[in-house]
Amino acid sequence: QADQPTNSLNHLANASRPDKMLPLGMGPGTMGPPPPEILRYKNFLYLLVVGYTAVVVTALSVGAANSALNYVFMLVAAASMAARADQCMMSCIMVLLMLGIISVFFDFVNIISILASPYPGAKNFFSTDCPKPVPAILRANTTIYLKDGLVNGTAAYIVPARTKVDIEERACNAAWVVRNVIILIGTLLDIVASRLAFRMFKTSMELSQEAQGPLQQLMAAPQGGFQGDNRRSTWDGAGPGQTQMQQAPGPRSQGFQPFQGSGQTLSA
Repeated sequence: QADQPTNSLNHLANASRPDKMLPLGMGPGTMGPPPPEILRYKNFLYLLVVGYTAVVVTALSVGAANSALNYVFMLVAAASMAARADQCMMSCIMVLLMLGIISVFFDFVNIISILASPYPGAKNFFSTDCPKPVPAILRANTTIYLKDGLVNGTAAYIVPARTKVDIEERACNAAWVVRNVIILIGTLLDIVASRLAFRMFKTSMELSQEAQGPLQQLMAAPQGGFQGDNRRSTWDGAGPGQTQMQQAPGPRSQGFQPFQGSGQTLSA
């Protein structure tokens, strides 16, 4: 029975050991190579990189650089995690998650502001032509050219100052439609990226807890005695080099008390 403590310790160390563990300290925000459970998201990150690249290039081509600013940050974060998985995938999970949440917030604010504006407004969200007459007063004499000037024998006409006129405003064009489509696609990408980052964060936390579980059991075992094979042992130091042991079979859920009090002698 002297080897029982060692056997119980080995039994506790090997009990409920997960087949796939995350090394200690390898939670979200740490450096090091990712485990296979996190590495499987690498292909999804590459898809995000392709989507954000297309959105950024298209936005710059139509002059919507302000709308593409958030997508540039998301592109850099996703590309760093996918291309440098050994160095950045674990440490950049929280960065991608926070950037995704912030980008989604600004995307919805931008969409609401466009839909709530009186002009062009929600009804012209996908319109390439939406003329609107704007009343104005001329400050000086203005020369205008009539379309049928050749027919009437005159090509120019002078409008005197302080005349009320209607100026046609055209805010809708092909670039307007492309910018709106970019905002919608970018919002969808931000939602997908935030969802992906949250899944990666949740998986890394679960793996970290599984890896730290056996160690926490080992650290807590000496406080309540070693347990294993439905046997319990306690030690009460009686002096240098002396050990008193008491073992009692029974269910693991029931406790026991170490030997206390003075010894008794049985007489025949």
